Amino acid sequence: MHMTIAKPHDGTEMSDRAVDKAKEFAKAFDAELLILHVIEHVPIPPSYILGNERVWIDRTRRSISRKLEEAWMKMVQEKLINRLTKENIKATPRVLVGNTINSISDQILKFAKDNQIDLIIMSSERLEKRISKVNAIGSVSRGVSERASCPVVLIHQ
Repeated sequence: MHMTIAKPHDGTEMSDRAVDKAKEFAKAFDAELLILHVIEHVPIPPSYILGNERVWIDRTRRSISRKLEEAWMKMVQEKLINRLTKENIKATPRVLVGNTINSISDQILKFAKDNQIDLIIMSSERLEKRISKVNAIGSVSRGVSERASCPVVLIHQ
């Protein structure tokens, strides 16, 4: 049985550390590890930059998204994928470009469903201790963990 693990990564050091835990799962289950990054919808203030020309605004937004995607792919390849490959872990970077309708968690959930992901491993920053445990999970990890159709492992750092 082929297993696929998605590890959403937001570019932070905490996400880097959670990759190490995801690596342990990938080794244990001989699974493919997908390092997933969601580029949020790129807001462009139309009246300040391009007037009200919708075509130019959309073209500029796509250009910015493409540059962000290229930079992410280069960084993740150099920083994570090469290291994981040397450790005999099949690792692949994936980038999703967000939109104004769907949140980051919605994008991750859609990706997981469309790609039949078996497990999602996410980092989750601990919020203040005085907040109840129910509210102590970040909004993206909370949205994914509450609505995913596959198991979700949250790595607290």
